[in-house]
Amino acid sequence: MIDRLTRLAALAGSLLVTAAGVLWWVAPGRYPFGPDDRFAELSLMTYVPRGAAIALALTLGVAGVVVAAGRRRGPGATAFAAVAAIVLGLLVPDIQLLILTAYAMALAVPAALVALVAKRLAPRLPTVGVFAVTFAALLGWLSYIARDAEPVGTRPLFVFGSFAVGAAWAAALVRLVRTVGVNRPSWTEPVVAARWGRTLTWAAALCPLPYTLTRLSWLTPWPIGESAETLAAHPGLRIFGLALALAGEGGTWLTLGLIRPRGETFPAWLPIVGGRPVPVGAAVVPGLLVAAMITIAGHSILQQAVVTGDYVLVLLMPFPLWGPLLAAATVGYWLRRRPSMVWR
Repeated sequence: MIDRLTRLAALAGSLLVTAAGVLWWVAPGRYPFGPDDRFAELSLMTYVPRGAAIALALTLGVAGVVVAAGRRRGPGATAFAAVAAIVLGLLVPDIQLLILTAYAMALAVPAALVALVAKRLAPRLPTVGVFAVTFAALLGWLSYIARDAEPVGTRPLFVFGSFAVGAAWAAALVRLVRTVGVNRPSWTEPVVAARWGRTLTWAAALCPLPYTLTRLSWLTPWPIGESAETLAAHPGLRIFGLALALAGEGGTWLTLGLIRPRGETFPAWLPIVGGRPVPVGAAVVPGLLVAAMITIAGHSILQQAVVTGDYVLVLLMPFPLWGPLLAAATVGYWLRRRPSMVWR
């Protein structure tokens, strides 16, 4: 059975998908994909004609409204939820999803460091003061790099929107599958999950290392992934590359938290939540969302490698391997932290 909140999210998302199909129909210029798209080599939607995309959006949107609004639950609803989750959540979005998320993290990391330093230097600083310092640092950092940023247009709205709707249907799919009677497999036992989860967590944590090294190379005369001329003309990009490298290392630190004590209890040095137990969902939900984003980036990287014939990028950014590994590590953490999970 789908709970009310998940049903409403799937219903609202399906209405938005329907609206997108209508928009592309009546205003062809608003279609964000196709051969003229700046991400054409990185998006599977490049190979989907506008007419087919409109038909797909209207079909999934209208069918989604019917399924989400209906009360009957059966194999048909489960199958549709699976199709909608895969198509809207994994196939329509592309690497722009991860790029913008990584940039947001790169903006947040320096501001968070300023907040931590401020709290250490002034332990009696109230929470409002911590947020004020963080906000001021974020604005200053944003104003510094904004001059080197390129406009992104409305394309991210469709990419993030599709991903969000796919996530809603993925949540509905989990709810529907859990209503089916199954015996608990042995590999899901907490002790067993702890063993394979540790191995996969270490493997996932090492995956960002090549990306981190490429961004650190922007500080050297031999940059990887960007020309020395561009970096010389836009010095802010070098600092931004450092921030991206720190964000990558932050991802490694968070990933290892799945098997470290900090994954069960927030470190004492963290403001507000320090010393408190980590809710299972606080680690599982972001972990699975990031894993999905990286998996999506994986098919973009593979697509570009096939088009250009340059497979070195796959080695520097092993997203096709990283995404599934992170998803498996997160599931292992969930199984280990939820030994009393009910299997029906």
